[in-house]
Amino acid sequence: MNNNYDDIINTEWKGSKTHCKMNLTIRAKIFMPFAALKGFEELLKKVENEVNKSNETNNAEILKF
Repeated sequence: MNNNYDDIINTEWKGSKTHCKMNLTIRAKIFMPFAALKGFEELLKKVENEVNKSNETNNAEILKF
């Protein structure tokens, strides 16, 4: 099988000649406000709190025995 990318697959990328490399901190800030699932974090916190309350209740009942 002939691979169409054989000529470039092992070529070292030297970066852009016209643009400077973006600082990773700045790049991270660009994507930070993006939330693909609106309300997902709040739902996770709610479930986490419910699980913690359930575990505390179960632990208290275990300690009674």
